Amino acid sequence: MFKLKLASCAAALALAFGLVTSSDASAQHKWKAQSLYGPNTVVFKDFQKFSARVKEITRGAVDIECLPVATIVPQAEALDAVRAGLLDAASGTMAYQGGKEPAAAFWDLTAGYDNPLHLLMWYRMGGGMEIMNKIAARWDSVFIGPVILGLESIPSKKPIRNVADFKGVKMRSPDGIPAEIFAKLGAAVSVMPGTEVYTALDTGKIDATDWGTLSVNDEAGYNRIAPFAIYPGIHSMNSTDFVVRRSKWNALSADQKSAVYAALEEWNIATLMSQEMEDRKAAAKRDPSTLITWGEAEKAEFRKIAQTVWESWSKKSPLAKEIYDSQVAFLKSMGKL
Repeated sequence: MFKLKLASCAAALALAFGLVTSSDASAQHKWKAQSLYGPNTVVFKDFQKFSARVKEITRGAVDIECLPVATIVPQAEALDAVRAGLLDAASGTMAYQGGKEPAAAFWDLTAGYDNPLHLLMWYRMGGGMEIMNKIAARWDSVFIGPVILGLESIPSKKPIRNVADFKGVKMRSPDGIPAEIFAKLGAAVSVMPGTEVYTALDTGKIDATDWGTLSVNDEAGYNRIAPFAIYPGIHSMNSTDFVVRRSKWNALSADQKSAVYAALEEWNIATLMSQEMEDRKAAAKRDPSTLITWGEAEKAEFRKIAQTVWESWSKKSPLAKEIYDSQVAFLKSMGKL
């Protein structure tokens, strides 16, 4: 299996560098793909670069139209829209599907990973790609791969230095595992889409939010209202993804599929590097007193609480049990559990 993956990667890289000529480059495959992010964000612009790269290395055969968040449907409904044919693909969808397939809630294992390379290793060497494709199949779709941004900070109006400081905080969270964990910590959890976060912070509906990395959050202006942030993050290895309707994916030639995989790998690696740099720049611009760093004891206490929620969610479906077992086994092999 690993040799096959290496062969596939080699083929993709060969195509990416122009060493392979697509056997049916004259065919046109036009996809509408909606992103989780707004049009002026760095993440959305990187999505557009991915689209341009796919078009370049397929010599125009695959043309992806990048649509900002909520252009066609709310992001929580994006995978349903892909299955229904309203969209051909979507980026940033899995975290919102936990109510429909509990296994999807493990796409972002809250408090699980503290190193983006380890998460990528789970996908590539720990069985993650195979399991994510089983989940995507519920929507008649193919999971092409993750794009990992890095650890999320939690913008907040007061410092959150440990588990106890979450008590009474009005906290925005996506539904599912994160919401249950924050509720266990004593936070008053509100589930809302990301498009409502700024207004909710500004009006006092929430005091803190689970959203993106430090630079992503500061880019959105959350720091102007909620000046404190946990940095480095403690709870979420922020990622997006790329999912394509199966019929659209199957219409591609083998070379074209390899080209999309190669472009996504470039997107992922470029994002890992650029987000690290952007987060460092964002941190350097801040008053150091606004950046809260948790100690190892505090992080261990947080993870211990999180594990009880993971285990509970693993009982909700066979796929949830499979992805839970896979990630726990991998984290143990990395000495994280």
